Amino acid sequence: MMKKEWIIKLNGMMRNYGYIIALFAITLVFFSQMLSSSKILSNIHYVNDMTFESENMLKHLKERSFPLWTPYFYSGQPLMAIPEYYLFDLNFLYILIFRNIFLAMNLSLVSYFFLAGLGMYLLVHEITKKRNAAFISALIFMFNGFMHNFILRGHLNILESYALIPFVFLFVHKALHAEKWLMNSVIASLFFSMMIYNGGMIFFLYTGLIIAFYIIWSLIGSNVKKRFFRAALVSLSIIILLFGLSALKLLPVLEFTKISSRGLQVNYNEYLGNPISPSNFLTDLIKMSKNSGFSAAIGFTSSFLLLFGLWSFRKKIVLFSILLIVLSILLATGTFAAKFFYQLPGFGQMRHIERSLAIFIFSSSIIAAFGFNNLTALLTALTSKYAKNIKEWIILIIILSFLVAESIVLQQFPESIEIKKPNDIPILNEISKDKSYFRIATYGLSTPIGASGYNYYSQLGMPEIKGGGGIWMNDYVQYLLIAQENPSKMFGMLSGKYIVSDKSINDNGLVLKNNTFEDCKKCLIWEAYGPYLYENKYSIPRAFLVNNSVLAVGNINDKAAVFFDMANSDLNPFSTVLVSGKEHIGDYSDEELLRFNAIMLLRGSVTEEDIPKLQKYANNSGKIIPDILKGEDAVYQYAISNAFKPNPLYKILEMKDISLNEYSVMVNNETGWLVVSERFAHFPGWKAEINGKELQMYKANSVITAVYLNSANGQLKFKYKPDSFKFGSIITIITILILIGYFIYQFLHKGLVRNSVLVRPLPIQKTP
Repeated sequence: MMKKEWIIKLNGMMRNYGYIIALFAITLVFFSQMLSSSKILSNIHYVNDMTFESENMLKHLKERSFPLWTPYFYSGQPLMAIPEYYLFDLNFLYILIFRNIFLAMNLSLVSYFFLAGLGMYLLVHEITKKRNAAFISALIFMFNGFMHNFILRGHLNILESYALIPFVFLFVHKALHAEKWLMNSVIASLFFSMMIYNGGMIFFLYTGLIIAFYIIWSLIGSNVKKRFFRAALVSLSIIILLFGLSALKLLPVLEFTKISSRGLQVNYNEYLGNPISPSNFLTDLIKMSKNSGFSAAIGFTSSFLLLFGLWSFRKKIVLFSILLIVLSILLATGTFAAKFFYQLPGFGQMRHIERSLAIFIFSSSIIAAFGFNNLTALLTALTSKYAKNIKEWIILIIILSFLVAESIVLQQFPESIEIKKPNDIPILNEISKDKSYFRIATYGLSTPIGASGYNYYSQLGMPEIKGGGGIWMNDYVQYLLIAQENPSKMFGMLSGKYIVSDKSINDNGLVLKNNTFEDCKKCLIWEAYGPYLYENKYSIPRAFLVNNSVLAVGNINDKAAVFFDMANSDLNPFSTVLVSGKEHIGDYSDEELLRFNAIMLLRGSVTEEDIPKLQKYANNSGKIIPDILKGEDAVYQYAISNAFKPNPLYKILEMKDISLNEYSVMVNNETGWLVVSERFAHFPGWKAEINGKELQMYKANSVITAVYLNSANGQLKFKYKPDSFKFGSIITIITILILIGYFIYQFLHKGLVRNSVLVRPLPIQKTP
């Protein structure tokens, strides 16, 4: 009897969870090469960017600091505020548990691939109430050209956000049609906010587009007033909760984006990227292939089911999915629809409109489920002498066989490569023996943006001057472009002590240390292998004092041009600091101007009203270039030479790391300019404080930082904590507390209702 009950329970479990277990097993087989901590997906984005992100996260976890800043690329840049970088996701959780970034990345890869299938399975099962059809849809969503030719060849965050699309749609669907609209709206908002926290901005906007259209679509039908009221409540709840839950990351992202390369719309050609052509629909949308080109092909079997699914166009969800496919294709082909969305907020900052085919994959997976049901019904009607369930299983097995055959023949299993440890690279092992503070520059990477080896450098605790990713500071990148032609002085300004190159560099400031290190041209990041290693004679200390200062006042382009001219001639960073000032001299107080030994007046920096201010400055021994008080209207060499003292007079100070977000310098009654070879002054959120008093930071020598000290004594701290993070934290914490209160109320309310039912007295029956 017990055995029979056990078998019944097992059968019930397999009936309810069998397909979910199958999806997980398929995932494990598919990623069998990655079930290790010694291997990683053979993908430069994983080897470079994901390794770098995860290493930074691990370092912040070890020192128990929030991942606000990274010193390890671009000579220092916001970390959490990068839209594509994750904050809280499964990768973060696995790093927290295992403290092994490569194991965490592999587990995350497996987990999110499985979740992509699980989400689609749950969504289609909710819509159709058919497990077989839901399983087919899940496989289509997992195994298609878009997944294998784009998502698995890109960043992990792309897979993460892709996997969450069905979950967001599922709970929005339930919020619009089920009884518990508020609870489902909360859950939808949680999944939607996860897209922001896992860095999935690519699909965040497309998911928002799907959801917005679906809410509008839900208004069609009888009882419009009731539908409108429900749609309004759901929309408002999701918008408020999404902002509240994601503000912790969203506000810093918006702040950084505003001042970065994405502050303005990308040009239209970048936005379009590589739109697909109608003549290539067969290869781009239907026929899967092992080639490396972009594809969103779902395969012939899935396309066959898609066609059968069109028979159900009278069903609202099918017709909605058809319209989504049309929209996706209109966008991906770069038609008028793409031009229209280019004008909308957010979309104008995106690149490669062909990625909108994620909507095509999502919608096709849903329609294919109806196609399977229609095919089953058709064959059942044609062969009605057999039992329905048997025929459906036969049809399912046949369809699965075709899907598997297509996947095996036309798609490759993900390949892995052995993890390369930084100390196994000879040139990096040699550099790591130097325990002083310095930055490293990869000259072999001819562009300022790319996989320059910072994934390896960060593991060794060595900051890199160049960087990668899809967001950067335009003025800094311009600096790096020029630095490639004058590496010793320009990289030296950023404490660039070591230069790694694949070829000889003709620069008198660089001393060749070795050129016999083993290179690796076949490696994904060959630039980090050298074999040329140079030491830079012009590398400046991390923190030092100078007495001479020149303030350049004018527009940003003129100030940059002045620095680049001076860097190649008169500017000696050990004697003079060149401060990039404001646009107008009138923006300065008389007292502040007296901090500077000389002022360079660039175009548009002076008006007639500023003459008294300049006269007062000159009367206090200040130098004006050109000296307009004496009628000069051009900059003369003698004035430059007089302002930029040739004899170095400096004092090196020690700078200590408190955390990755905070640094300190001890000063002992110092007066003068503290020059710090850090990017602090170029980002809002950095503050310099000594004894509780905030000191002003200046942009110095185009790319670094200077602070004026007046008999300063004590520990001078530089701390990064932007207001956007502080406000975002408050908003998110309040939102979470409200939700916790809501969940507690729901739990207690259910308990009270259940107890009231249990203790309800039986009705008293009257005796006859």
